[in-house]
Amino acid sequence: MKRIIIIGAGASGVYLSVLLKKKLNEKVSVIVLEQNSSSLKKLLATGNGRCNLSNKNMSIDYYQSDNQEIVQEIIDSFDMKDAMADLGLLCQYQSNLLYPRSEQALSVKRVLMSEAERLGVLFLYEQEVYRITREHCYQVYTQKQSFSADYVVFAMGSEAGKLSGVNQSRYDLLKKLGLDVIPSYPSLVQMKTQPVLKQLKGVRVKGTFSLLENGYPIHVEKGELLFTDYGVSGIAIMQLSAFCQPHHQYEISIDFFDDIDERKFNEFIELRMNKEYNHFYDGLINSKISSYLETLDLHSSQDIVQVLKDMRFKVIGLRSYETAQVMKGGLSLHEVDHCLEMKKYPHMYAIGEILNVTGMCGGYNLHFAFSSANTVANAIKGDFYDKDS
Repeated sequence: MKRIIIIGAGASGVYLSVLLKKKLNEKVSVIVLEQNSSSLKKLLATGNGRCNLSNKNMSIDYYQSDNQEIVQEIIDSFDMKDAMADLGLLCQYQSNLLYPRSEQALSVKRVLMSEAERLGVLFLYEQEVYRITREHCYQVYTQKQSFSADYVVFAMGSEAGKLSGVNQSRYDLLKKLGLDVIPSYPSLVQMKTQPVLKQLKGVRVKGTFSLLENGYPIHVEKGELLFTDYGVSGIAIMQLSAFCQPHHQYEISIDFFDDIDERKFNEFIELRMNKEYNHFYDGLINSKISSYLETLDLHSSQDIVQVLKDMRFKVIGLRSYETAQVMKGGLSLHEVDHCLEMKKYPHMYAIGEILNVTGMCGGYNLHFAFSSANTVANAIKGDFYDKDS
């Protein structure tokens, strides 16, 4: 019987353990080593606890990595809805977003863990791996004990959100093996701005939001923005953050009236100015924003239109990994083949967020976590049957 060690009990690691036992059963023993005291902690927080698993509009355009070809193959080869149904978890699309019918991430955790335990997967907690050596087989060392393994799979996730652990040892482990690790930094995260309009804290606005560099749009999102006491948040802002790079200078532009072109809006504002309202912006926009605009002392229709269709804030930074949904960076995809096996180490694989693959909001990161696990399960199964033949 061969032993497979999976490092990390997040979504990709737990799902892989299930697939390996289903595909190979008595041929393998599967041990999952997790540095935390429980499994699937980040999964429980996804989609505000509802667990957005995938997206009907699955496209490589929603991913960033250093090898898009590999990512494309992996995401295209996997149907999340069918895969979850095979485990007994019924899912449904709400618009383009796929959720469990229960709309509870807890349901996903219970189904995955119940199946893993039924199949005989062994989970060992508070086992942080700090070293791996290889002679005749792999030797995996934790602070508590060591394990021999025929196969090793890295599924440690990233430090985003703190829920999978905040230390850098996951990357150090890869570097000790001579593997190329792209430096990590927060993505899908809130932005710090200048100015900070603390008086607008809690105000949500719908519109079109642009990330600008040197005055030119890098990416545009239509949706919702939330003003905070440090800057801005909301799904649209988090999507824009995915296009930010360290040491670059950006601005955010807000178009509050994206459904009206500038010429017509200017005519409307001129007509409104002729009516001499006491509080000019009331009825146009949220009252707190209205009060702020009155302090700007704008006199011409052109100035008013400019502000309402292109209000700008300087981005002075992204918030930290503690509030980020994912991290950019991780193990370079140039270190793995199309089955996610290390080119330098046979029978060693990496899946999920430890890889340098970042998806946008909307189920894309969980889709990659599960689909990459599926890719590796098929590769290991194929390796077994190649030997048998």
